[in-house]
Parts: sequence; structure tokens; C-alpha cells
Amino acid sequence: MKQVWQIDPEFKRLSVPLSPEEERKLENSLIRKGCMDPIAVWHGCILDGHKRYEICSYEEMDYKTVEMNFVSREDAIIWICKKRVEESSADKTIYKYLVGKWYNAEKTRIHAKRKEERRKSLDLAIKQKGEEGQLVSIPVNRISKVIAVQISMSYNSVESYGMLAKFLDEIAEKDEVFFTALIENKIVVSFEKLRKFAQMDETKLIGIRRKLLREEDVKMRRRKPHKKQTEERTQAEEKKPATPLEVGIKDMPQFDPDMEFRGLALTIPTWINAIARTRAKTDIELVSEPTKAQLAVSLRRLEEQITQTLEVIEK
Repeated sequence: MKQVWQIDPEFKRLSVPLSPEEERKLENSLIRKGCMDPIAVWHGCILDGHKRYEICSYEEMDYKTVEMNFVSREDAIIWICKKRVEESSADKTIYKYLVGKWYNAEKTRIHAKRKEERRKSLDLAIKQKGEEGQLVSIPVNRISKVIAVQISMSYNSVESYGMLAKFLDEIAEKDEVFFTALIENKIVVSFEKLRKFAQMDETKLIGIRRKLLREEDVKMRRRKPHKKQTEERTQAEEKKPATPLEVGIKDMPQFDPDMEFRGLALTIPTWINAIARTRAKTDIELVSEPTKAQLAVSLRRLEEQITQTLEVIEK
């Protein structure tokens, strides 16, 4: 039985989004040639190759993995970001997010290192003098400048992207769909608006996201050439049935047999992200037995409904 690798939400968010056409090409390539590139994993989680793993698992195809050796989570994030920055375009939100995550991870790593070195210095001073002694000042380069040189960017931009990445992560924790829409440039907002969105509660944030996506859809429709709009309006008027001479009971909306299933398909990704996020952030050893039992019952009920629905769909 193949090992089931964990999907860490933070690592997955660092993936460069594929267009539908790019995803089809990847799937066709994997089916024709097999999975040539190994999937990078660390501590049971996928670091690189989420989409390849998804396709190979669905198609029951063989794939290879390579176990990465990192000291900390920040080291893993930095490795992913450096790799993905090279694959992304500098004008995309995902590029700014990756640079920001790289910068934030470097800061966290440096602060941890400085704290450890201070602790060792203090221990040594106490051991040698029997008193606290004076902490050693540890000089460090401004990491934003180091990153800026590597990717030919101003260090001010690197630091700004660090804040942008922080806001996007806060949004992702509340609404993964909103995060994805921002990363894929389906929603484009100013830095200040992004800051405000990050501070909103989940309910309000979801409402804003739905409104923005609808408005974007309207804007796309309005961008059609005037001539085409006129032709479409004329065709619609020609197809419009004549008004009946006698007005009877109000016509009911046209029945859509796909409506319920479409709604479910849009809701399930939120469940998946919530379950993955909870599993990644919770120390199971600290959870009480009654709470674990309660969740287990709910998950089994969900599993039963999934099984029954799949049986209906696959008949």
C-alpha cells in the first residue's frame, strides 16, 4: 500500500497556480510519460509536487519521492520559495507572496539563531563568572538587502512583500477561496485594502469575497465590444417569447438540475481546508478523549454520506 503523504496548507499555498491549460498539459504528460520528477517530501508532508501527487494518486500511477533534509520549517519554506520564485513572473501576486514568505522565514530563522546564541553566551558567562555577565552583540546583515540582491529588487520592496505575505496568510486562515482568488489575480486590490481584509472576521471576509468576485464577473462582461453587445441584445430580443394576452400565475424560474451539486462542489473545498488546517495546527496528544470521540463520530457520518453520494454518482 502506498504511503499517503500529508498536505500542509502553508506549504501548498506556496505552489505557483496552474492555468486550466497548463494543468491539462501536465496531466497528459504524466499519463503518457509517467512521473519523471520525484515529489519532494519532508517529515511526511509534500513540499514540491502537489499537483503531480494529486494526479498520480487519482490515476493510480507510480511516482518517486525524495526526502529533504531541513533543520526547521523555515528552512523548508525558504527552499520552496527560492525554487518557485524562479518559476513565477515578477508582475504576479504569487511572486510577491513568495518573496514575502522567503523574507519572513529568513527573519524568523535569524531571530531564532540569535536567541540561541544569546542563550549559549549567557550560559557560558554564568559558568565562567558565576554571574549573568554581558550578552554578546551578534551582528547580522539586513536580510532584505541580501534577498534583494539575489532577485534584482529593492530591499524596500522585499520588506513590503513581507507584510503582503503576512496579510495574505491571515486571509487564508479565514477564507482559503479568497486567498486563492487573490493569488491567481482574479481579485486585485490595493495594499491598504488587503490590510483591512486581513483584520476582518471570517463571515465578513467571505461576504466581501463573494461581492468582489461577482463584480469582477460583471466587469468582464462589460468589456465586450459594443457591436457584440448590440448583436447579443438583438438576438435575445428575437428569442424572447411574445407576452401572453392573458396574465396568469407568475412563471416559475427555470429548473436547474445541477444547482445543488454545483453548490456542494463549491462548499467541499472549504471543509477540506478546514480539516487540513486543524490537523496541522493541533497537537493530538493534548486533545481530550471526549472531544476526539465527538469529532470521530462526525467524520464517520460525513464519510457515510460521501460513500452514499459516490455510489449514486458512479452508477
